[in-house]
Amino acid sequence: MLNLSAREKNVITLGGIIAGLFLVIQFVCLPLADRKKDLTRILELEQEAFIQMQELQAKYRDTSRALDFQAQVLQTRPPEFTLFSFLDAQAEKSGVKSYIDYMRPVSQEIGDGPYRVSSVKLKLNHIYLHDFVTFLAGVETSGSGVQVVSMALNRTGDEKKQLEVIMEVRTLVEKEGE
Repeated sequence: MLNLSAREKNVITLGGIIAGLFLVIQFVCLPLADRKKDLTRILELEQEAFIQMQELQAKYRDTSRALDFQAQVLQTRPPEFTLFSFLDAQAEKSGVKSYIDYMRPVSQEIGDGPYRVSSVKLKLNHIYLHDFVTFLAGVETSGSGVQVVSMALNRTGDEKKQLEVIMEVRTLVEKEGE
């Protein structure tokens, strides 16, 4: 066929080897490296998803425990319990009833469950810190499942020794008829 010299045969062989190496690198090594990068990225994403699932599982466990505790508290409360009357009684007990400017009850349904959120926004005027702390301690440590969810404090009075307090107190209560 073709009469080629030894030098030309060596050049063609070298070119074939280089072309073969190029094809092996291009179609075998590079796809394997890309696949390794993809697998590494997928592994990192799966690890992040796993960590997020563990965090969500912990939140779910905490929420479930809190709900169980709240249900237990609801069962120990008297059936006629209302947040408004509870706060009124705590104010009377701690001697701050005369400082109450207003108490506004609000009730909010929470889905199809057996509970609703009952909250009361109240304002205390010209109250001394010691009296307010006594009232707050009575509310928070009552064991009735009542929580203070927001509070704004401002100094007031002639010598700024008194407080104006606006706070919102919230609890779960069973829906009527359930």
